[in-house]
This record gives sequence, structure tokens and C-alpha cells, in this order.
Amino acid sequence: MKNRSRTACLLLLLCFAGCKKGEGPKPAAMPPSPALPAVRAPSPVARPAVVAVDVEAAKALLTEDKLSRFATYQREMLSVTSDAVGVGMQAYAKGGTDQKKFQGAMAADNRSAKIEAATKAALEKSGLTQDEMMKLTRVTTRYYASAYAMQDGVRKVGELRKKIEEAKTQGKQPSVVDTAMEKVYSGQADRLEVLRKDFAAQYGPQALALVQKHEPEFFAINQKMMDAALGAMKRKP
Repeated sequence: MKNRSRTACLLLLLCFAGCKKGEGPKPAAMPPSPALPAVRAPSPVARPAVVAVDVEAAKALLTEDKLSRFATYQREMLSVTSDAVGVGMQAYAKGGTDQKKFQGAMAADNRSAKIEAATKAALEKSGLTQDEMMKLTRVTTRYYASAYAMQDGVRKVGELRKKIEEAKTQGKQPSVVDTAMEKVYSGQADRLEVLRKDFAAQYGPQALALVQKHEPEFFAINQKMMDAALGAMKRKP
């Protein structure tokens, strides 16, 4: 349950910078976590949504150069993560699930100008266009958010299996707790493998190898993003 909430929060955080005016469906209900503002917050915008991208167009962007530039963009945007969460929380407090009220409250927040300026600066530093940034966000968001949320389980299952094997080697009965938790975490490891296979099936094995290579880099970004987001959520909007 914790990993599911973590993934949902990350999906919102990672795609808040990948939406622009007019994109995304009107929500029927507000998700459990506060929605975050889009990049161009001063203008009326839709709430974050992971929109499908043409597979061939995505493959053209899944290169070492573009992904490295995207990491630069994401790192630069960390400075406004807390503001983005705060804008989203306050807009929801004022507008609830009413799309027009939500967007109006978001546009009226003076922090939105700061987010827009940071976005412009991050794009310039990364060398990405707005269109490239949005496509890379949509393509990599679910992968990195899900993989990041599952990484602890993958690490823990390895540690638990080692403890279980050591106990058996010593002729001891493995801990019941260790055995039970190994089964729990092994499920997460299996889901991560499915995630990777699905990504490879859609974008190709070379694209999977590329995003896997950059996992440590994006996981570090995601951790900082989560820390900033959780800090903002603890404060009153």
C-alpha cells in the first residue's frame, strides 16, 4: 500500500511539468494526493495527465543525449517542487473538483510565475524544447516512478534471501518473519520485471537498456522530489 501511494505521488510530481494548456481530461474526482500545477501555471491549464505519445516519436527521443538533457531539466525543476505542490494544494482547497475554479485559483497564485520562470530557465539549461520535454515526461514518468517505488522491495528481497540461505547453510530454520517478508517483496521484484518487459515491448530493448542505465540518476532526482513534496504537504496550504 505504501509503495502504491508513493508511486501515485511520484506520477503526479513527475508529470506536473509535462502538461500544457488544454491537455488532459477533466477529472471526475480528485485523486487521493493533491494535484500539482502545470508548467505554464499563470495560464488556465488542465491537471496533470499522462497522455499517450506516438511510439516512433518517443523512440527518436530515447537517446543518451536527450535523456541526459532531461535529467538536467528535472534537476533544475527541483527548486520549485515545493512551490508546485503548494500551488496544487491551495488550488484544490479553493476549487475542489471544479475544473474552472481549480484552474483559476492556480493561475491566481503568485508562486505560479516562479514556476513558469524556473521552467523556462530549466529548458534553456537542458537544451530541450517544450515539446521534447513534455514527450520525455510522458514516456519516462510511469517507468521511473514505478521503478523507484519498487526499488526498496527489490533490495530487501535480496537481503532476505541471503539471510534465509545463511540460516539453511547453518542447519537452522529460517525466520518465519524473514520468509514471509521475502514472499511479499519478491512480488515487487516480479512487478518491476513486468514493468521493464512492458517498456521494452513498447519502445524496444535498446530503449529499456538506456532508461535502466539512467535509473540511479533519476532515482536520486525522485528522492529529492519526494522529500520536497512531502515537506510541502505537511505544511498548511
